[in-house]
Amino acid sequence: MKKNYATIKMIAEDLNLSTSTVSRVINKHPDVSQETRRRVLKKIEELGYVRNATATLMRNNVSTTIGVIFEAEYDPFFSEILQGIEKGISKYNYRMILINTKLRSEEARSAVNMLLEHRVGGIIIVPSNPEISYAKDLVKRQFPVVVIGRDYKELDVDEVFTDDYHGGELAGEYLVSRGATRLLMINSRDSGSASSEREKGFVKIAEDKKVYYEVINDRVTDYDNTFKIVRSIFSESIPFDGIFCFNDTRAFAAINALRSIDESLLRKISVIGYDDIIFSSIFSPKLTSIRIDKDMEGFEAVKLLDQRIRGVRKSVKREVLNVSLVIRET
Repeated sequence: MKKNYATIKMIAEDLNLSTSTVSRVINKHPDVSQETRRRVLKKIEELGYVRNATATLMRNNVSTTIGVIFEAEYDPFFSEILQGIEKGISKYNYRMILINTKLRSEEARSAVNMLLEHRVGGIIIVPSNPEISYAKDLVKRQFPVVVIGRDYKELDVDEVFTDDYHGGELAGEYLVSRGATRLLMINSRDSGSASSEREKGFVKIAEDKKVYYEVINDRVTDYDNTFKIVRSIFSESIPFDGIFCFNDTRAFAAINALRSIDESLLRKISVIGYDDIIFSSIFSPKLTSIRIDKDMEGFEAVKLLDQRIRGVRKSVKREVLNVSLVIRET
């Protein structure tokens, strides 16, 4: 069977040299004559030799590859997180194997096994499900794991997430500042800590300001379902004058649902989203949102994972990033 890659042995045989001599040239050892070095480098170029990083890792029992598991259907939020992860990988000299399990926990377990088979040095998990039981065995074995965007208090695991409680406060304060006195939050209770903390912050402001509020906790967070919810609520009356949505995608749906009923509702009802994805500044009207530094989340996750892989930190670290209010047209 024809080999797809040139090997050190092939180069050595072609030049009638020992494999150790060729290896010394490749690894830039000084104890090789200039003529031999020239011949080896020329042959490397001719054959298209590429260093076998996998073999090197096996010999040294280290890995420069990390696994990344996303639990999501397509969402710009996750692509922006990925950009931050890629920056961290470049900074700390890793490679990445990326798997999207699309919210199916059984696929997440298979993904973990596949990543372990490829001998990754650690795993970053970007979850959407309220529990990640498949990570428990990894944590128990002290395998390097970092979770992005959720706080799983029951797991002794490194995490990078944002101050969702304060985000909920900012959303509530913004709606009240716009004159809203009847507030609605369209939430996603089953998403875990993020949704519950946002709700707590939102409810605190509503109660402190003594304004009426309701919270809809709905597991299905996609655009179509939110559109139906808002259209059903507002089709016959205007029971709320301020809407806070769990994420920007739901806020887009809420605005378009109001528009489908009566364009004038957009002047009467304030809407705020969460995450500040790139489309928030492009959508019409431009969406007011709670900004998460998604780039930083991804980058810091790689930084924490690198510390674990290199063994420079053994204690669990939960890094909480700040959020901010971005006021636009809604």
